Amino acid sequence: MWSPTGVKQVAVVGIDEKWAFTMMVSIATNGTLLPFQAIYMGSTKQSLPTPKATNYDDLLKASFKLETSGMKTYWSNQEKMKTFINDILAPYFDKKKLDLKLPPSQKSLWQIDVWSVHHSKEF
Repeated sequence: MWSPTGVKQVAVVGIDEKWAFTMMVSIATNGTLLPFQAIYMGSTKQSLPTPKATNYDDLLKASFKLETSGMKTYWSNQEKMKTFINDILAPYFDKKKLDLKLPPSQKSLWQIDVWSVHHSKEF
């Protein structure tokens, strides 16, 4: 449904259901889109999309990660970065080395930004 040009108020379907989350998106230099990691505020499964949601099973089959932050924000943190590396990034590198018949000791390069977690001592 289109609203007429110039109206002051536009109706939005589902406006009462606002969900904010952090989406970790990574693309390899060859153009491969790695599985997403979506981080939602909270610490229980009730914070996550319902398993009855359209295409929910397809997300899981594609190795997408739907996680709670364990905090009162939906931002990534040290723990979620570790999950991303262990469950998404490292398996991609390992599979690529296997596909290319490279030794497991072959170095991999991950270019990241200067987010505070990325240059923390623990990370």
